[in-house]
Amino acid sequence: MKLFNIVLAVCLLAGLSAAEEKPPQKLVRVIGTSEVKVVPDRAVVELGVEKQDPRASVAKHAEDAAARKILASLRANGIDEKDIQTTYLSLQPRSIYIKIKKQWVTYFFAQQTVTVTVRDLSRLDALLESLIQAGGNRIDSIAYETSDLRKYRDQARDMAVRAAREKATALALALGQEVGKAHSIEEVPESSSGYAGALPNAVYEFESGRTRTPSTAPGQKTISASVVVSFDLN
Repeated sequence: MKLFNIVLAVCLLAGLSAAEEKPPQKLVRVIGTSEVKVVPDRAVVELGVEKQDPRASVAKHAEDAAARKILASLRANGIDEKDIQTTYLSLQPRSIYIKIKKQWVTYFFAQQTVTVTVRDLSRLDALLESLIQAGGNRIDSIAYETSDLRKYRDQARDMAVRAAREKATALALALGQEVGKAHSIEEVPESSSGYAGALPNAVYEFESGRTRTPSTAPGQKTISASVVVSFDLN
């Protein structure tokens, strides 16, 4: 039994010695990035109505009436129910100082915001104009999107992986070496602000009861991807 323990101890020591003598793994670690340019095919618009009056009930009823006209206009323009959502509703008092009377007066402000997905961008300007005519007096933002976001993200990710291998190959070549198989790969999380495309200053202005309608241009969206890859360095 003692002889067995001695042999076991010798084997363990020999294994530890071999592990300590093992050279460190040679790796090349790179970051691959890519971008895909996409023309948006839909827009998400936040628009609303705001009414004010010294009496809370009057302000709320005026806002409700305008909101109903906006919803009716959206349906008349062929917007599907699933693409219409009320996202904000508020009734709050505010104190306003009137210089002529030299006193503070409390007004109630009733607000409602509706988020609309427009799937035909060619109708966007005409739709916004009709909504303003229906009673909307606030357009908060326009965000351009693509309905095939998953497809383009996958495409950008594949390109990022290829870019990582090309970069690693170039680095190894500069050292007179080669890269082997991938040892590890990790996707860099996307930035939350990378694809919002919001235009918070896209507000319609009013002059003498008439609407001055700005033109809208979807342009292109950039979908990016980044990966961190470690390759064996031979």
